[in-house]
Amino acid sequence: MVSSFIIPLSHCHDLSLVGGKALGLCRLIEAGFPVPPGLCVTTDAYTHHLHGSGFRDQDEWHRIIGLPESDRLSVLAGCRSQITRTEISHLITDCLTALQALEHPPAIRWAVRSSSTTEDTAHASAAGLYRTHLGRTLAEVECAIKDLWASLWELRVISYLARQGRKAAPRMAVVIQPMIDAQAAGVAYSVHPVTRRHTQVMINAIPGLAAPLVDGTVIPDEYVVEVPAETGKPFQILTRLLARKADCLRVSNTGLQQASLEEDAQTRSSLTDNQLVVLAQIAKEIERTFGQPADIEWAFDTEQLWILQARPITTVRPTPDLTNDDCEWSRTNFKETLPELPSPLSLSFLEQFMDRYILEHYRRLGCRIPEGLTSVRLLQGRPYLNVTLFHLLVAQLGGDPALNAEQMGGEPLQRPPQVQALGKMTSLRAAWLMLKEMRRVERVGPRVFAEMKGLARTYQRESVLNFSPNGLMSELDKLGPWLESREVTFGIAGGVGQCLQIFSKVLPGWLGPDWRMLLNAALQGQGTVISAQQILRLAEVTGIAKRDRHTHTILTSPSWDPTTFRSTLAGTEFLHAFDKYLEDYGHRGVGESDVMSPRLADNPTAILSILRAQVISNTPSQDTVL
Repeated sequence: MVSSFIIPLSHCHDLSLVGGKALGLCRLIEAGFPVPPGLCVTTDAYTHHLHGSGFRDQDEWHRIIGLPESDRLSVLAGCRSQITRTEISHLITDCLTALQALEHPPAIRWAVRSSSTTEDTAHASAAGLYRTHLGRTLAEVECAIKDLWASLWELRVISYLARQGRKAAPRMAVVIQPMIDAQAAGVAYSVHPVTRRHTQVMINAIPGLAAPLVDGTVIPDEYVVEVPAETGKPFQILTRLLARKADCLRVSNTGLQQASLEEDAQTRSSLTDNQLVVLAQIAKEIERTFGQPADIEWAFDTEQLWILQARPITTVRPTPDLTNDDCEWSRTNFKETLPELPSPLSLSFLEQFMDRYILEHYRRLGCRIPEGLTSVRLLQGRPYLNVTLFHLLVAQLGGDPALNAEQMGGEPLQRPPQVQALGKMTSLRAAWLMLKEMRRVERVGPRVFAEMKGLARTYQRESVLNFSPNGLMSELDKLGPWLESREVTFGIAGGVGQCLQIFSKVLPGWLGPDWRMLLNAALQGQGTVISAQQILRLAEVTGIAKRDRHTHTILTSPSWDPTTFRSTLAGTEFLHAFDKYLEDYGHRGVGESDVMSPRLADNPTAILSILRAQVISNTPSQDTVL
């Protein structure tokens, strides 16, 4: 055996001699990771035998690079044909002797993999570019080696390396290892390839061998494991998306076989929680060994985890920042004020409104919002609010983010992010700016709301329908700056939030742990909140309907038609009170935050239905309740 032609994987230190895959496996072995034993047929063997057959790889490469792409196919086919006819019987004899010395059962099957000098490097992975032979017998190793040598001379390889700017011909080494009888196998990424979070390991897994997953012919189970920032903290499985798996690929004494899975195994997780944690730990250790994120091919047999391949991830740059995919989202707040499927116009307005009139204020306060993070996200036409982002903002300002759920609705955050609070001077400046904005809104708020009610009367439906297109655009151009100068949303929302923060710090010591219940009870029946005033006024109108026999009869009739209420209730005290109610609250509506939703004044059917239900149910009067 010529020592430079066949060497153990543990001695594969030279990239030009053993290629990227063998070099990576050698680094893993030296670092103590569980890698199946094996050997490498080196690039020296490749060049020696090709040159012996008269095939000069560098000369042929430069000749092909200079050809038009349309002429390359036939020339490359000739190159592959010559390589597969190369005499390598002495090399194979030495190779088989070395494989038998690995002390595996004689019936073992072998994995024969490419290890090109351009493969699995820090600058380019060449993933999926070359072939792999699985489940080969010793007698089939010769054909597999020749096929891998020939696979360098494919058009896709020439094109890929030309785009990389490579002018010299690559060379092919070959890695040979015993097959692992995998119970589950797959790929792990030491950083999340989508969110780029360095604290998240993504794992794709299937039962049996990973070949169908690597080929893209099956859908794997997908997991995301959160790696704790502090030593000793537990790993957390964030995502577990299980696919239905009808069968799996297994290795046996007779080769690769497709095996059907039992019914309960088809939807069962390919990995246990313990296996996921072990795999995530190994992935981060390999990342530290390589000094950069890694893409890892792995397999569990009945006894342990094996690392089959590891290569640098060249397309992902890790980021410590949150991304939208890391965040938790809720519809709770939007469901109260928007239709089930809002109009495109309102969705566009909502995204701009949240950024301009909510997030921009937080930026002015000194809060840091990670680049690319948004407050609103659309999923199947429905808007969701970024709960994680508002947790982040409140925590930076030194508040208690747990109160967000109380103010915004929904459930508390399941995975709170780590937050760096603002510095002392920045916090003081933020507090002053916040107080200033709240005082401004308190001062101008009543006037602004009165002016807006006046606008509602000015732009009633009948008036707007009389505008020409140019006239309508002119009015909209005037309304924009007018509304801009009277924006009060952040001051109101901030005032409510600040009150909750203060109450949560002051009232527990005064009222005890039941302070929320006592506070709510103290506020009930006051009728000083705008929404409460609307409800009380509606109760008054309901009381009139109950007292007036004619109105009561019309509203409770089985043949009730809400489209004729003005004619059937003309001249009644109820209609007078109802019109007064619409005058004050007709600008509101079901899903009212959508500009395309009809207002109560335009379509009072919804509010009439509520009134009718109250009259029919014979609920207690307002005076009785209060």
